[in-house]
Amino acid sequence: MRKLWSKYLALLDADLSAKIFDNIKNLLVCALLFAAGTDALHGNHQIFMGLWGSTLAGWGLIIVSALLLLLNISDALRRLAKLRHHVVLQLILFLLYLILAVRVVEIVWSFRAT
Repeated sequence: MRKLWSKYLALLDADLSAKIFDNIKNLLVCALLFAAGTDALHGNHQIFMGLWGSTLAGWGLIIVSALLLLLNISDALRRLAKLRHHVVLQLILFLLYLILAVRVVEIVWSFRAT
C-alpha cells in the first residue's frame, strides 16, 4: 500500500491532476462544438452576415470538433501507453471519452430543445 501511495504522490508531483483536467476540458469543448455543429445543421438561418448558410457552418464545426477530439484522444492514449497495463487503461479511457462525449451532446440538445 505504501508503494502505491508513493507512486501516486510521484504522479501528483508530475502534474497528473492538471493533465487529467486539461484532457477532460478539451473533451467537453470538443463535444460542445460537435453539438453546436449538429444544431446548426438542423437550423435554417444565415450566419456571418449572410455569407454562409447554417449547413456549411454546421459541417465545419463538426469536422473541427472531430479533428480536435481525435488529437486529444491520441495524446491521452499515447501518454497512457507509457504506463504498466496500458492496454486496459487505454480501453477504459476510450470508452469513458465516448460515453462522456455522447452524453454532453445529448445534454446540449436537450437544453436547446427547451
